Amino acid sequence: MTDSPNYLIRRKQFTYEMRQAIELLSQPQSGGYTLGQIADICGVNDKTLRRWRAEENFQREVQRRVLQSVNEKLADVMNTTVQKAVDGSGKHTELVLKSLGILKEQHNIVATQHFDEERSDEAIEREIDELKRQLAELDNNN
Repeated sequence: MTDSPNYLIRRKQFTYEMRQAIELLSQPQSGGYTLGQIADICGVNDKTLRRWRAEENFQREVQRRVLQSVNEKLADVMNTTVQKAVDGSGKHTELVLKSLGILKEQHNIVATQHFDEERSDEAIEREIDELKRQLAELDNNN
């Protein structure tokens, strides 16, 4: 049974019906069709389409086709974005520069430690004594 549909999918040998299903499934909202309608269009039953969709290579092929469709529109999207940047949109300028790798988001965290050089050892000792006194007072109240 080497010609079973799942065997063909595993070997990435898609039939005409499978290619039809892949094309429809790769469209936004499946081209407006339900899965049952897609199965009918492809001339298969719902169960067959479900089996195909469960196969990893079939899923990859649908995904590849989606990416191909996106790439076909990418130039138009970039042209529109560049035009809006040229027209003065700061957000679009930022997006264009980031997509070209010219502008990169950086988050710098700088730890600073402030030393009060005016404090003497005696002032520090007085502060420690005061804190101890406050702790003792809290202990006595509880």
